[in-house]
Amino acid sequence: MLNDIKTLRFYFITDDSAPALSPAEQVRIALGAGATCVQYRNKHYAPDCLAEVVLIRQLCRDRDVPFVVNDNIGLARQVMADGVHLGQDDAPPARARELLGDSAIVGISVSDLDELARTDLAPCDYMGTGAVFPTGTKPDAATIDGLAGLEAVVKRSPLPVVAIGGITARNATACFEHGASGVAVISFISRAEDPLTNARQLAAVCQKAGRG
Repeated sequence: MLNDIKTLRFYFITDDSAPALSPAEQVRIALGAGATCVQYRNKHYAPDCLAEVVLIRQLCRDRDVPFVVNDNIGLARQVMADGVHLGQDDAPPARARELLGDSAIVGISVSDLDELARTDLAPCDYMGTGAVFPTGTKPDAATIDGLAGLEAVVKRSPLPVVAIGGITARNATACFEHGASGVAVISFISRAEDPLTNARQLAAVCQKAGRG
């Protein structure tokens, strides 16, 4: 269960294909700058990645920051993550709630109003919506017609919405202005020339939005 939507404000997602930084190093940087939630995303997950996931979980616990696992409910249970984030083609949110319990955080991806109408939101705590802007990290990501699409989903959603897709420190404010409760980033940190500077810049934007 999501106890405070402020934890969605600076939402970092790991990048298993980043050329220079391991997911654990990415998380250290994001947390050090002020990330408020971390999602472990690895579309090529194998058992030999388990130690890395456990390390990331501990890094988040040390900072009292929620840690969720992308797609993999079994892995979330195994490492005692705080929750899971599901796509439209993953297990249904009700199954995640059944397996992870009432205290777990359950997120769901919704790319447009049609998906929103078809999705069972009752077991969910928040939704991720995008791609708001073009992104190379998730080339197969559906788009939501930019900021107008984001705002349309926000207005229809009974849940807090996290904007994702091409988010940077320069455009994050616009996402908040169009109703997002948080912004999720991957490559703005994981593939940056100066990841810590980018992370700090985004944190400053998120903090300012929180005071608005």
